[in-house]
Amino acid sequence: MTDELTGVLDRRRWDHDASQALLQARHKPWPLALILVDLDRFKDINDLYGHPAGDAVLRATATALRHHSGERGIVGRYGGHTGDEFLILLPDTNLDGALAIAQSIQVHISSLSVQAMTSCDSAVTITGQTVSMGVAAFTDLIPGDLSDLLLECDVALRDAKRSGGNQICVAGSQAAVPQRGRSPAVDAVHQLADGDVCIPLARYLRATPYAPRSLVLTPESAHRLYADLSDALDFHQLPHTNR
Repeated sequence: MTDELTGVLDRRRWDHDASQALLQARHKPWPLALILVDLDRFKDINDLYGHPAGDAVLRATATALRHHSGERGIVGRYGGHTGDEFLILLPDTNLDGALAIAQSIQVHISSLSVQAMTSCDSAVTITGQTVSMGVAAFTDLIPGDLSDLLLECDVALRDAKRSGGNQICVAGSQAAVPQRGRSPAVDAVHQLADGDVCIPLARYLRATPYAPRSLVLTPESAHRLYADLSDALDFHQLPHTNR
């Protein structure tokens, strides 16, 4: 009943355990909170570095979610075995508590450094991954069922994605929690094996079937490029603030 790749609950088991937690929350009574987590621009990681790299990011994300959800937290994979979204149900947790956990997750994931192979003889270090999250909570008087909580949380998650990603949105609120962490992983420069540097080009070039996805520079080519630019722009004559 667990997802083999990430180790969190699969959707069927998560639904079962979450329903039991809802019944318990009504009996106690105590509050119940839900966080939906979506990896920003995850498809770009698969496209740029391959699916094994994407799998490594998913595993690292799941580990971070389990760490911050505590012993009672129920962590599952939202979209099944192919999704990059996760659910975290938090028994005996109010909205403020869930928001604090979401912020901790946001910081943790943005600080991850994930190693992955891109080919048999090349590796990449993926950093700067960000997440969007929707947060919702029931008070100690549970007004609805699990589908109501999921719907509220999903609306908040969509608001976070529409706001540009790397956001936490609370159900029923128009304001997003300010961004924390670094830029999304696809915009970051990655260090490859043997000192090579990979610069993703998605943000600089219009997406077409023939557009290059990344620029890989060896240390030698990077030094030559720097020297050519210095000569062309008279780099050393520029004011320090413009370098």
